[in-house]
Amino acid sequence: MKYLCVLFLVLVFVRISAQQDNYFEKWYNADECKLPQNTIKSIVKDKYGFIWLSTDNGIARFDGKNFLTYDVNLPSVENRTLLIEGSADDDWLFTFYNSGDIPALISRRGFSVISDTNSSSFKQLKPHGAESLWKILKETSEKIKKGKYYFFITKKEFYYIDNYRLFYQKDGKSRFIRDLNGYTYFRFFILGDQLFYMRKPSLIEKIEKTGEIKECQTGITEKEDFEFFINTANKQLLIRNDNKVYVIEHKNNTILSTEICDSKTVKNVAITCMYYDHSTRTLILGTVSQGFLVVRENFINAYNTPDKTIFHAITPYNNKEVITGDGDIFNCNGYVKTFPFPNKDPYGILPLKNKPEFLLKSEHSLILYAQGQAKTIRNFGKNTVVRGISSTIGNKIWVSLASDKDLIGYIIIENQKIIKEKFYAINVPVRGITQVNNDELLLAAHNGLYLFNEKKSTRKTLIKNITFRSINNNGDHFFWIQTYGKGLYLYKDGKIYEPPQKNSVLSAVHSVIDDGIGYYWLSSNKGLFQVKKENFLNYYLHGNTAVYIHKYSRTDGLLTLEFNGGANINGLMHNGSIIFPSMNGMVYINARNAFPVTPGKDYYLDRIAINEKEKNISGILNLENNFGYVKIFVDYTNFGNQGNDYIEYRIDDNKWQPLSDSRVISINSLTNGNHEIHVRKLKDFSSDYNYKTLHVFVKPAFWETVLFRLSAIVLLLLIFYSFYKIRLKQIEKESLILNTKIDERTRELKETIGSLSKTREELYAQLYRQKKLVAAISHDIKSPLKFINMSTEILMDNTDDDCYEKK
Repeated sequence: MKYLCVLFLVLVFVRISAQQDNYFEKWYNADECKLPQNTIKSIVKDKYGFIWLSTDNGIARFDGKNFLTYDVNLPSVENRTLLIEGSADDDWLFTFYNSGDIPALISRRGFSVISDTNSSSFKQLKPHGAESLWKILKETSEKIKKGKYYFFITKKEFYYIDNYRLFYQKDGKSRFIRDLNGYTYFRFFILGDQLFYMRKPSLIEKIEKTGEIKECQTGITEKEDFEFFINTANKQLLIRNDNKVYVIEHKNNTILSTEICDSKTVKNVAITCMYYDHSTRTLILGTVSQGFLVVRENFINAYNTPDKTIFHAITPYNNKEVITGDGDIFNCNGYVKTFPFPNKDPYGILPLKNKPEFLLKSEHSLILYAQGQAKTIRNFGKNTVVRGISSTIGNKIWVSLASDKDLIGYIIIENQKIIKEKFYAINVPVRGITQVNNDELLLAAHNGLYLFNEKKSTRKTLIKNITFRSINNNGDHFFWIQTYGKGLYLYKDGKIYEPPQKNSVLSAVHSVIDDGIGYYWLSSNKGLFQVKKENFLNYYLHGNTAVYIHKYSRTDGLLTLEFNGGANINGLMHNGSIIFPSMNGMVYINARNAFPVTPGKDYYLDRIAINEKEKNISGILNLENNFGYVKIFVDYTNFGNQGNDYIEYRIDDNKWQPLSDSRVISINSLTNGNHEIHVRKLKDFSSDYNYKTLHVFVKPAFWETVLFRLSAIVLLLLIFYSFYKIRLKQIEKESLILNTKIDERTRELKETIGSLSKTREELYAQLYRQKKLVAAISHDIKSPLKFINMSTEILMDNTDDDCYEKK
């Protein structure tokens, strides 16, 4: 009996722990975050998805990760703010400083203090200052109750109460509705475009524009510890009743109360305000002195047994429960019981036709578990190892064996006996077997991927030298093959599709499960992921460049990010839940009720800082040439896992690079001229990007301007012209000098020529005289010679030939 009590307490503890862990809870305070102060007076979500908080030390904007704080920046004015009111849907929110004397406006994701008493905004907002103060204090004096209080539907459409008289105004036209004697102003609230009054938690009054009052039951039984919180700007009423929180909604002319939280944490804190985000099912609670708390119910749960946290193969046990290879039975609420399975191998279990009968994989044999008893139905001997088992079409159970030869084969079981078996020598170490059609089986082996034709007993190699570990199929034509760190492969209609690109998310996937509503869920060594089925298939089949893969973390209900694979069944869809075994718990995912918290759809590039001095811009950023250091803030919201921010940027036509975790694009150097900063964000569960471009113009330095260049050209031309003129004058001067010298030389030459002429004449005269003299001398010589010649001729003629004288 003692042990039964202990077991009971353990089970109760497990159940309670599971219930408490079903909520994600995170505190934000001034000590650990950049929240300006821990006293939160109001929480409002604006039109763009940002959360605004009014505190005792300024206004803060929260995007899910970072706080942007605004101060009043007025001398002698405290930084304390009041409620944030207005209409979030109309992008018109306001608050007050100095107990309602100084208004401040929140619009277009920005904040501005209106200190000019003559401005139209000041005159419009100032009358609401005292009203905002009384709403915080919830003053109940008769004088205060007779004041004027506004309840905005939009900026131009609202209800207001003036001295217990209710009016409705739209587009400047006001009309009286009815008297409301005895009503308290801080119990009125807006849902949609209708005014309500909270009489008590179980009763709410609807005040028609005709003046008729209708009573509506909420179904909430008031507990002793009860509070209500009206969020005027977001048109919400939230009720805390003990440790439960309800949101009140008006749908189809009916008041609905929905429980959104059940946590002891909510009961034990002093709450000042609340906001509930329907899209992410997130509750945000402001407190008196602890900052604010974010609470979100998880749709993912992890369950353990009293003595076990690691699980492997799973298979359906009945319509509502699953069973593991160790005999542990779970349902959507957690651990149920354990069957005494004899085997020590948790990597293989198959259900048989006669329920509850299961075939278990042992090291050297196959074990049949039926009617609470186990028996070895086939022993292959100590030299043969059973690598894997797999059920296929029909009544065949396929088995892969390792011995001196690598074998695959099938057995057929009837009446707890094997009536037929047949094995084939396959000569490859097979880990997983899946039937793709009547004749062919896909084999995941330690050294490749193969296609085996049973009819022909032939093996075809599809991929070599990659270690494959398992295959899973969702009853369609898509077969997902898992590897050891080499990515996820797809087989369809005889064709293999490799991972489109290196993706760390897909490198170690264990199982791909179709939830039947358009999404795949992937378990892996690196976490749990969700992807839209159509986009994921196009990513493989058509080579789409990107796909949004949603990552889940421990904040979503997981106890670990490491899931288990290598078994014959590593995940399945059962009774509306997707179930995966992990290293810490059997993970249940309520796929039908899944609400992944995705980043905001839009993002903004209108806030920059130049040398740490912030300012807002609109589409174009003008920078000085020596701008120093520029930060471009990419503003968007993400109240979930920050790892799901698929944002990239590039400058001009450079390579795309991921945005840093700080959400800042930092620039310290750009050439002068026009540049474009392109930013793209992958849309949620899509393959399409949302693109935006920021145009940047860097002013050139004075020496790089057109005017400077023109001036330099003109100056250079002037210099050249000056040099030309100077040289021209120098040439003219030199020309004069040269001409003078030429004239002198010419004159000298003329004189020389004259003297030479005279000399020539004299030479001619001398030559003439010489000729005359030579002629005379020649004549005087010629006559004697002629006489001698004549005498010689006469002598020759008169002398004998042999005469000596003749010789």
